[in-house]
Amino acid sequence: MYQNFLNLNKLALLFALCFSSFGGEAQNLRIDSLKLLLGKDQSVQFEILYSLGYEYIDVDNSLALQYGRKAYDLAVSKGDSLGMVKSTRVMGAALRRLERIRDAIELSRVALDIAKRNGFKEEVRILLNSVAVAHILQGEYDKALYYNFQSLVIREAEGNKSQVSIALNNIGLVYFKLRNYEKALEYYYRSLQLKKESNDNYDLDRLYNNIGLCHIYLNDFKEALKSFDLGFKICGNNCAEEIKIEGECSLGIAYYGLKNYAEAEKHFTTSLDLARKSVNNRFQAENLLYLGRITLKKNNFKDAQQFLEHAELIADSSGYNQLLIDVYREFSNLFNLSEDYQQVSFYQKKYITLKDSLIGEELVKNIAKTQTNFAERANIATIADREEALTRQRKLNLAIGIIAALAALLGFVLYRSNSVIRKSNKALSAAKAIIETQNLKLQNSNLELDGKVKEKTAELEKAVVDLDKSNKSLKQVNDELDNFIYKTSHDIRGPLASLKGICSVAMMDVRDPLALNYLNKLDISSGRLNVILTRLLIVNQINNAILGKEPVDFKSIVEDVILLEKKKGLPARFEIRKDIEPDITLQSDKDLVRIILENLIDNAIKFHNDSERANPFVHIKIGMENGKGVSVSVVDNGIGIKEAKPDKIFQMFSRASERSGTGGIGLYLSKLATEKLGGQIHLRTTPEGYTEFFVSIPSKMPVA
Repeated sequence: MYQNFLNLNKLALLFALCFSSFGGEAQNLRIDSLKLLLGKDQSVQFEILYSLGYEYIDVDNSLALQYGRKAYDLAVSKGDSLGMVKSTRVMGAALRRLERIRDAIELSRVALDIAKRNGFKEEVRILLNSVAVAHILQGEYDKALYYNFQSLVIREAEGNKSQVSIALNNIGLVYFKLRNYEKALEYYYRSLQLKKESNDNYDLDRLYNNIGLCHIYLNDFKEALKSFDLGFKICGNNCAEEIKIEGECSLGIAYYGLKNYAEAEKHFTTSLDLARKSVNNRFQAENLLYLGRITLKKNNFKDAQQFLEHAELIADSSGYNQLLIDVYREFSNLFNLSEDYQQVSFYQKKYITLKDSLIGEELVKNIAKTQTNFAERANIATIADREEALTRQRKLNLAIGIIAALAALLGFVLYRSNSVIRKSNKALSAAKAIIETQNLKLQNSNLELDGKVKEKTAELEKAVVDLDKSNKSLKQVNDELDNFIYKTSHDIRGPLASLKGICSVAMMDVRDPLALNYLNKLDISSGRLNVILTRLLIVNQINNAILGKEPVDFKSIVEDVILLEKKKGLPARFEIRKDIEPDITLQSDKDLVRIILENLIDNAIKFHNDSERANPFVHIKIGMENGKGVSVSVVDNGIGIKEAKPDKIFQMFSRASERSGTGGIGLYLSKLATEKLGGQIHLRTTPEGYTEFFVSIPSKMPVA
């Protein structure tokens, strides 16, 4: 009877979720059905809370945030990583719509990191898009482009044209915001082509609207109006409120460009009314800005100022920096016409300051770097170059050996010559005639010797120059190899995630125990390889890191690392002890300090003593070190290090035990990060026989 009750609840949940493609009435039915299931069947409570959060998006975003947070808390209590990612994604979407853009970015990044670590490919794809959209709203276009290109690579690898078209549309939006309208149109039309090929109408009305806006700024108003008309025809009488708001605003921009200000004002007013009803701050500010411009055209300075002040208030409070730039520029025009030059100077300064902070040299460099990395993903030539460089290095080593032999021979010749000179001097005292003859021979010998010395010196100088060139060439090859490892690790992770996904699907369908065993081993191995690739990327990150200098909160970092380990699951009876001095003052790079602590603590937990007679523990001690820096000690009673040479375990791919699932990279990362900070790391055994890793981090950071 109880089993039947559970099945009925799950059937009701399935019934509620089956209406996901219908309109408002169906949505209300889904929400009501889901609420009826709350608190009944605990096995599906997460799915119910998550689905309620998802359904309330754009209906009541505050409630969406509440249900998303409840779902997240439940996922954390169960150690469900996928549930944590999905519920965090819902919270991020709600925060973005509640105009809490920065909170949305931070939360979505956390979810993205978890999804990447666990190989949740679908969630990674969705979250990359969410983070990129949030950065666009903040005016951080280099970051938006970076995440959008990552999303495009993943979607292209999947081969789903509909998904690829979404990424292309988002990249076009970034270029539109950067006012590169030709580039934006290129991506928009590629997106449109894929939608036509796959008969996909999702967001097609918004895509036509984006295309129309590009044509406006390229002064092709006829083509712009044609695109807007196509967009409205797609949704017909069932256009969503957001599409109506965007469409009316776009029509207003088109007529504004055609200098038909009366028609433009009508569309802007309609869009503003709709935006106020939907509490859409972005389009409220956009419409108010254009209404201010139109009013300014009429020389109605007072009303224009009111429109612009209202637009400034909304854009500033919501973090819409690009809109804020446009508002400041329009204020400058307003006060210039009204001859209030003090206000002109004030707003011009605000305009320049904000614009430089958003669209400065750093942004241009980052965008160029992102575009280059995306365009140059093939690295086969790098391998050939590396082999050629190694060959050159071998030849150089041979040349150096020959030069060394010649130098030794020259030394021997000099020694023998001096010996001959001494003997000749003794012989000269015995006979004058012989002295004169020997002097002549000695002069000739010295001349010949000087010539040889000059010749060998010239050869040595040439060898030194060649050696310097070779060192520079070798450094270039090492840099290229480093870049190759970074890019190759990124490229491998896509197919690897696909392999892991295929294993997961296969394990659900296959019933043969032997096949399931093989699939499970393949899934575990692919997961370990994914961790190794992540660690290799961290190696690249450390090697190329520019050291930051800010106060390091060791207690917060340790608590964060312990929380992460608890989520992954601690061994039975495992005890974590902490002795952290409260007044530690250190200015250093927080990310590198975290890498050191994270790997040492993870290492202690991974290699714990699993004997029933032992109570496994890790003891973390952090304190000031005689005013010279900070000492970190991580002691555990695990299985210990059996290497004859303990320092060997800090080498890459050195494994202290078969338990190592990351190929022996963790301790190498700790050593690399420690040395980057100018510190030292050592392994030693305590008097009790425990294993202790001891790290010294100096207060004075090395000069880059």
